[in-house]
Amino acid sequence: MKINTLVVDDDAIWKKVITKFVQMNPLLELVGVCSSAIEAYAKLAQVEVDVLICDIELPDMSGLSLIRSLPRPPLVIFVTSYRHYALDCYEVSPVDFLLKPLELDRFLQSIEKVRQRLLVAPETSTIAPYFFVREALNYIQIAYDDVLYMKAQENFLQIVTPAQSFFPILSITKMEEQLKGDVFLRVHRSYLVHRGAIASIGKNELTLRDGQVIPIGDQYRAQLTRKHIEGRLISRA
Repeated sequence: MKINTLVVDDDAIWKKVITKFVQMNPLLELVGVCSSAIEAYAKLAQVEVDVLICDIELPDMSGLSLIRSLPRPPLVIFVTSYRHYALDCYEVSPVDFLLKPLELDRFLQSIEKVRQRLLVAPETSTIAPYFFVREALNYIQIAYDDVLYMKAQENFLQIVTPAQSFFPILSITKMEEQLKGDVFLRVHRSYLVHRGAIASIGKNELTLRDGQVIPIGDQYRAQLTRKHIEGRLISRA
């Protein structure tokens, strides 16, 4: 099994070192070497990439922002000279976080983690849940995890993602009935919120990770506490 690998680093010396490490490993197939996130974004649209070995500080946008911008990112190993980025990076679930200067044995450990991830049998993997909305003559597929929240309007529903909004003619109650699982929470008569998008919860409102503030309806507060907070609250003994 060859693992298609893309290297992204704007430092010429480290780009050469990482490229050499990749070429030394018989498991890896080097499909590109990029100096910026924009260059990498274009490359990802052209070739199939299994793992992205990516610096964090890049000239146009950060490596972290690059991963956030991808609807279906490949596995990623972050490399950086700065330890303080570690917590920020783990919100996008990287395979590993490597500090420069890189050591070959530590790099090989990361590649083994990638190999183990890719060895998961296809039949045991699941397709991320999604739904369709109709726009003109097209059916637009929207992954549950791409949705931040949904808001009831006069005679339609506004479905908000980081990239754009969709406006199907549908009631929020009907949408709630059709959604599978417990990914979304009704927090107000006019709002459904993706649980993974919540950053903080106050008495009368909650804040999403993008800064959007959503009201909490009185009749939904107990449900929000029961389903989303209870059992997950860390407190002192």
